[in-house]
Amino acid sequence: MRVAVEVCVTSVEEALFAQRAGVDTVEVCSWLASGGVTPSFGLLNVLQEQCPIRKRVLVRPTPGGFQYTDVERQVLLRDMMIAGVGDPHCGIVSGGLDAQGDPDVGLVKAMLLASAGREFTFHRALDLCTDPLRGFELLMAMHVPRVLTSGGCSKAIEGAGTLAEFVRRADARVAVAAAGGITPETVVELVERTGVQEVHFAAQRELPHAPQVALSTAPPAAGLFTTPDEAKIEGVLNALAKAGLR
Repeated sequence: MRVAVEVCVTSVEEALFAQRAGVDTVEVCSWLASGGVTPSFGLLNVLQEQCPIRKRVLVRPTPGGFQYTDVERQVLLRDMMIAGVGDPHCGIVSGGLDAQGDPDVGLVKAMLLASAGREFTFHRALDLCTDPLRGFELLMAMHVPRVLTSGGCSKAIEGAGTLAEFVRRADARVAVAAAGGITPETVVELVERTGVQEVHFAAQRELPHAPQVALSTAPPAAGLFTTPDEAKIEGVLNALAKAGLR
């Protein structure tokens, strides 16, 4: 079995390093410290020109929860339609929940239409479902091709039992990508315990930064000044290779 590796990136520099390191795909977003929000069209356009690796784009209009207002839905669906302009192979990563804490069926159906034939991934909103297993069944019933999940826990290794059940129920009909706290030390155990064939992780190191003039009166936000964590990417790839999974 070959395990695919995806790295979450927020800049051209991060994407180019991930590509050189040998990862399979990158997921593009902004403000990763908040869980990620929709990146700018300018970033996507430059990445398309300078970084030929396959991309998926996170479409998330707000760093809040996943229950969206009508206006937020309009923003989300319009971003989704333009996210892959000029790149027909670019996948879309998004999701939303209803008031009961299940995948929002109406919104997901609209997302599938807005994806216009591009691969659609329902993201870790699944991990916040009232019942992630029921949520997974709903997504399968709508023929969602891929889910990104930690098995309902903060870290994928903690949700390994649920991830394994997702893989069993999917029976190759849905791609299950594991995400959440994946490290070189845990990635092989995670794959062996769950059977997932794809792992997703962020690889950033935060840089110390003390601006001379504050640009906001709000408390400083974490994760605004980062650099690619080259050692983490190489560590995950090497661990998988040594285990015969690359």
